[in-house]
Order: sequence, then structure tokens, then C-alpha cells
Amino acid sequence: MKGDFSYDRFDRSKHFNRVLKQQGRVDLDADANEQAAISQYLLRTLIVDLLGPAGGPRDNCGFALRDWTAISAADKQAAAAPGLKPAVGDFVMEAGRYYVNGLLAENETAVSYAAQPDWRGPLMEAGKTYLAYLDVWERHVSYLEDDSIREVALGGPDTSTRAQTVWQLKILPAPVAAPAPAPVDEKTAALQAAITRLEAASKQLHAAGQLDQAAKTDAELASLRAQLKEIGGVKATDGNPNAAPSCDALLAPLRAWQPAMMTARLEPAGDEQPCVLPPESRYRGLENHLYRVEVHRGSINPSNKPPTFKWSRENGSVATRWTGTEGNIIRVASARGFAAGQWVELTDDWNELEGLPGTLTRITSIDGDGITVDKPVAWTAALRNPKLRRWDQTANDELVLDDGAITIVPGSGEQGWIRLEDGIELRFDTGNYRTGDYWLIPARVITGDIDWPRDAAGTPLPRPPRGVVHQYAALAMIDATAAGPFVALRTDCRCRFAPLPCL
Repeated sequence: MKGDFSYDRFDRSKHFNRVLKQQGRVDLDADANEQAAISQYLLRTLIVDLLGPAGGPRDNCGFALRDWTAISAADKQAAAAPGLKPAVGDFVMEAGRYYVNGLLAENETAVSYAAQPDWRGPLMEAGKTYLAYLDVWERHVSYLEDDSIREVALGGPDTSTRAQTVWQLKILPAPVAAPAPAPVDEKTAALQAAITRLEAASKQLHAAGQLDQAAKTDAELASLRAQLKEIGGVKATDGNPNAAPSCDALLAPLRAWQPAMMTARLEPAGDEQPCVLPPESRYRGLENHLYRVEVHRGSINPSNKPPTFKWSRENGSVATRWTGTEGNIIRVASARGFAAGQWVELTDDWNELEGLPGTLTRITSIDGDGITVDKPVAWTAALRNPKLRRWDQTANDELVLDDGAITIVPGSGEQGWIRLEDGIELRFDTGNYRTGDYWLIPARVITGDIDWPRDAAGTPLPRPPRGVVHQYAALAMIDATAAGPFVALRTDCRCRFAPLPCL
């Protein structure tokens, strides 16, 4: 959330359920944002408690995977965009809704995997088996990404920003070819046959308006499904060492990702008692700031280099549109807030959506809307909402920058502390770092302190990043084919639920 915020103070452990405004008081952005965070937390928690970690409505469950020849004529017409019809390695995901850990992923119209709005993943290879899954997360959107949130009647000022739910349908190669389904026993087969018969009867009764009889049929259906769930599933793989892993098992490595921790503190004034901060140990800045520390290059990168980070004293909110490049001159919508000597990041939506860092370059001079940099980056029409963002790290006697960012060197105890500015220090732990992971450090002049959790003895505690948090849900196990249909559905991994009044 790279907005110009004063604070982000939501803490679920406090159990607040609303924010109450008082008359005649100062109106803060932090209060309104905390109310939104409280409401979202309560809603998402309720959805997970009712529906579980993932699920979709029975009558409008989204992201069913189909080959182009299998979808309805209406969906074909709605999705008839140029180049949409899939080819080898592609498939169609149908419209509908799916909830992933309380976040609503909504696909308004049938779309091919290759043409989905927020992901540009590799196509499948014919003859291989894949797990199709959803990656759902929240993204910050300002007017730089969506100009429609500005009010043109007021001259288009920069006002509030938005949090957007991003869904990305991705594919993961199965580690082993999925075997043909193992034979099921007679009881399981009988239950499946009975369920199929009752599902057809229920549909007819609902259509005919015979709701009382339909309710009895649905109750019997629920009982049979519970029996099938109790005895089914494991039958197909019991005692078969060559059986393919389940959908959830394939997602386990993604869900098991544990980000590394970071600790922030104020620089001790002396070395006599390094864990005790004397009065001289203060935040020495002249302004209140919301510091943002963000991972630039993650632990996993093509060059196998160590991870790096960048930081901003204004939450990374100083940014402008990037409109073109002429040699070493970057054309921008406004150069306000930028100055010679600063590091800026040239990036666009695709970098952010794909979890890739932008290019850091240093400003050498500014003339009007032209910013001259020491390492230009080509501007192309393929960029999606290109932008220039300011970061505040600088090289000094203690720090040598790596392509404009600071190398993360894990430490412990009194080792590994990195000076930020005005008395603030950071220390990173050993672990996994992902591009876009970030921490926030509110610093206040009146207290001369930073808002960072401490234990009873006043020692600062390590904390995981505040985001970005990715939620995953398995959709289907599919085989890629060389001709139409281009996918063969092996297992539908989605969970579907009926409306509560129908249960």
C-alpha cells in the first residue's frame, strides 16, 4: 500500500470492531483506514469460518476449465475478443465466483488462460499434466494505475486510493504423471450412482416448483455426499506408491513459504548496555514519517545474487507517470517531489503483477518534465501504466549500493544492524525474501520514537513483512493435449457450496 498515509495501525489482537468519530476532533486518514481494515477483517473471517479456505457457490462457481469447443455459445459470444480463442497449450476458464481465504475472486466472463487480465504465464506443453490454481492477493491502486478514481469535476485531484483484489490463474507442472483412476469399490460406486440420480431429480423438482419434495431430496443428497466423503478419496490411492499427489499436496510448497523477519530500533547512544535505550537514543528527524522498507531483489532471482532492499520515508508514495524516454531523459507527467541525486525506480503494472523489481536509476538533473538519469530505460507501448517512483536510500561510508539498492546481510545480536537515517536502524534475519515484501515504521517527532513492537524489557522484536500476502486455491488437475480439445480435465479440485437456506 504505497499511499501517502500517516499510519497503518490496524491490529487484530486488540479486537476492535469499529471506529467511533467524536465531535470537534481532528479527522485523520488513519482512523478511516482502520475502520476499513476492521470491517474487512471481520468479513473475511466470517467467510472463512462459513465456507472454509476455498469454495464457490454451487450455481455460479467460477474458474471451471474447459476447452474452447466445450463452452456455451453465449460465453463464446461474450468472450469473442481478438486472439482469445485458445490454441495448443491454452484453455478457457469460465465465468463465476470463488472465495480464497475470504477474498472474492470474480471472473466476469469466460476468458482464455493466455488472455486473463493480470497474468502472463507460460503456456502448457502438450502431453504433460498440470495443476491449475488461483493466486489471490491485494494490490494498492492509485490514479497512476486507474485514472477513473479521480473526480474530473474537481479538476482531477489526487484523493483516495483503492485496494484491489488480484486473481491470477497459474499452472504448476505435476511432479509425476497422474495415473488412471484406481477402481472404486462397489459401495462407493453405488453411492456415486445414487447421488447422480438424486441430483437430476432435485433439479427437476426445483424447476417444477415442488419445493417441499425438493427439500427432502436435497437432504438425502447431503447425507449421501457425507457418506461418500467419509469413505471416498483415499480409496483411489491406498497402497499405490505411484499415485499422483493430490491438488492440495502440490500446493503445499507455496503455502509453506515463510518470509524472513526484520527488526527495527533506534540506535543506542552507547555500548555499555546495548539492549537499553538511554534518553539520547531518539528519532532525530524533524518531520513525522511513515518509513517503508521493501524488498527489491528477492532471494530467488535469475542471477542468484543476494536479496536487496530499498526504503522510503514517505511510504513510497512519491511517484509520477512515465510518459516516454529520450536518450537519458525520462519524460514524466510531473517532476514535483524529485531532485538530483535521488534514486528512482522505473516500473509498470506488469512488473508489480508478476512480482518483479523495476529498474533503479539515479537522477542527475531535472528540467521541466524531463528527468535526466544515469541509466536510461527504454519506453515502449507494451508497458502498462509505466511510472517513476522515488526511493530514499543513498550510498555512504558504510553502505555500497548494489544496482541502487542495499544488500540484505542477515545478522543476530548486535551484528548486522543497518543504519537508515535519523537514528533508525534495521536488522534482517536469515530466511526467504520476496520482491515486494515490505515493513512499515512510523516515526514521530513529538515522542522522538518509532512505533515498533517491543518485549517487556523494551527489546525490539523481529516481525514478518506486512505484505504482500498471497492466498492459493487448487482448481483442477489437467492434461495438456496437442489438438482440440486442448485440455483433458483429470480432477476438478474446486469446492462448491449451496446457499445456506437450501441446506
